Amino acid sequence: MKKAIVLQSGGCTAVINQSLCGVVSECRKNNIEVFGLRYGVRGLIESDFIDMSLFSDETLQQIANLPSAFLGSSRTKLDEEAGLSVVEQLHKRGIVYAFLIGGNDTAVNADVLAKSARRLGIDFQVIGIPKTIDNDLPFMHYCPGYGSVARFTAITAQEAGLDTLAMKYVDPVKVIEVMGRNAGWIVASSALLKKRGAQPPHILCFPEVAFNWGRFLDKVEHVYRKTGYVIIVMSETIRDENGVRIGEKKEGLVKDGFGHPYVESPAQRICSVIEKQMHIRARYDKPGTIQRMSIAYVSKRDQEDAFNCGVYAVKLAMEGKTGLEVILKDGGEFDVAPIREIASVERKLPEEFITEDGFFVTKKFIDYALPLIGGDLPDYDIAYENLS
Repeated sequence: MKKAIVLQSGGCTAVINQSLCGVVSECRKNNIEVFGLRYGVRGLIESDFIDMSLFSDETLQQIANLPSAFLGSSRTKLDEEAGLSVVEQLHKRGIVYAFLIGGNDTAVNADVLAKSARRLGIDFQVIGIPKTIDNDLPFMHYCPGYGSVARFTAITAQEAGLDTLAMKYVDPVKVIEVMGRNAGWIVASSALLKKRGAQPPHILCFPEVAFNWGRFLDKVEHVYRKTGYVIIVMSETIRDENGVRIGEKKEGLVKDGFGHPYVESPAQRICSVIEKQMHIRARYDKPGTIQRMSIAYVSKRDQEDAFNCGVYAVKLAMEGKTGLEVILKDGGEFDVAPIREIASVERKLPEEFITEDGFFVTKKFIDYALPLIGGDLPDYDIAYENLS
């Protein structure tokens, strides 16, 4: 019986456990003993294994529909020395397949393992399985995890909009701060359920567009005078023309294992400036990590594609392929790319998806992203018609 390991790494999503169970299910079908590693690469280094071959189909179904990462995650980075040591230890255990579920940084670790195996002359197949709410992996039509966070953001923007509309004589400005690291895909998704001009969101702030205080405040003023309330959705990493993050402190920013700083909230800073300049109440909502793994807002398409990515990864390994990342194409089809071409590469929101003024998305983005969030979407028209 051949043996495999699977781990989850980086930020959790609503569908990362679907990919995990796709791997385990396909391994079980092919008489492959599969071990899950607890807490990602930390489990790899510390040999913290759990035998998932023993799980029943019913248990796997339960796991697949859980939020967050069932095995636990981490942002630990493998260096060359650790990579060689880990591969040697796995070889001694008889493990020949490794499946790493994650994003750009996970691809870095997967590449280290693949290179270590080649250097040691060990038969060891390493396959990367895509996962990121940021939707920023190259070559992908979309990344598993994005469809669900996009659904969350689109619905949340409408719900926050209704609350602000109802309270516009008290709290007329609402800023919603979302995740996305350096790419504006999540910000953009907040517009997916907007049906008319006065309906929120009204202003989007992308990390791809340099933030200018003058232009921004003019836009807020214009929308407020026209509609009586303003919904703004922004990335947690928006920057000014000099590349400085809005609200960033000069010292004390903590960084993860890959050197990415954990940034401070720009929304609070922006609300303060709006109140000072316009003399109206501005509030902010920051869903934080809730947005990235909420099962209540999961996209069914996202679930299916994530599961099938796991299945496809096992098929690649059984064919003797290694050093590859599963690529999800339009229509749920698959391709592959070298892991080294995924590692640390970010796919930004294309210019064609951003309006000329830099504050909204184009129809091209709506056409691209709307199918990803699934059906059975709420309709808020009657409320907007009543209060607008």
